[in-house]
Amino acid sequence: MKSILFFIPFAFVFWGCQPENASLTDDLAKAYGVEHFAQVNSLEFIFHVQKGDKMAARHWKWYPKEKKVESISPQGTIAYRQGTDLTEKEKDLDAKFVNDSYWLLFPFHVKWDRDNVLTYVQKDVESPIAKQKTTMLTVQYKNDDGYTPGDAYDLYLSEKNEILEWTYRKGGGKPTKTTTWEETKDFNGIKIATMHRDATGDFKLWFDGIVVE
Repeated sequence: MKSILFFIPFAFVFWGCQPENASLTDDLAKAYGVEHFAQVNSLEFIFHVQKGDKMAARHWKWYPKEKKVESISPQGTIAYRQGTDLTEKEKDLDAKFVNDSYWLLFPFHVKWDRDNVLTYVQKDVESPIAKQKTTMLTVQYKNDDGYTPGDAYDLYLSEKNEILEWTYRKGGGKPTKTTTWEETKDFNGIKIATMHRDATGDFKLWFDGIVVE
């Protein structure tokens, strides 16, 4: 199989959050166990993506309290600290890590960054894949900062405030990619959706090798 580096990078900085939606972002993060994250010293995971016959995998270990990231491969481990002056190679790795870790923990990032994010909510919205009624929470990124400025994400939430599906809209425009959020597993109180699929079955993205310490 051929290798592919498919990813949807995420920006770091968001617009200001609408206060009326703050409780929903809190409820979303709580549904996935955000209150347990303060006790996390390290989080290791392997990100996989497949589109047709093309596949890619990236292995990470993250030390959030130290802002240290390790990229692990058969060729060795490269470590760097976020928020410092990075080399071009480290910047490339960090863009991939941000993408992969936001897929992993997006419900937490919405809460962590909510003072800098524009959000809005719509009730009784039909989800694109399962065609079921949901609450849609949209997250819109600032248009002049981060790796992919102006991007938007529509989150289709269950009654338990868990993500059923989401849609990525490049530059805030028309839908670019829609996938499910499936196979949620509990890791020391932190819940992670380990599988994402599109409607065609041609694309899937998943995690394994998850260790939370």
